[in-house]
Amino acid sequence: MDGMDYRRLEGDEAVDHILRVLREAGRPLTTKEVQEETEKRRVQCPDSTVVFLNRLRRRGVIEGERSMERRSWVWWLKP
Repeated sequence: MDGMDYRRLEGDEAVDHILRVLREAGRPLTTKEVQEETEKRRVQCPDSTVVFLNRLRRRGVIEGERSMERRSWVWWLKP
């Protein structure tokens, strides 16, 4: 982080934030894109972005998979 004040999100608030970012994008986002959007909003996920996104994927909240063409994990909302 750049030393600015980021608000750390916890629990449902963090989940809602990720869902909002993906919904507003309207397309699958890479981990880096999710992280950049989160930073723009001056908030921080409870863990590193990729760890938190993977936890949500394992819980069935969002979808995600490794994309060879984008050289990253990509994340999207369940249909």
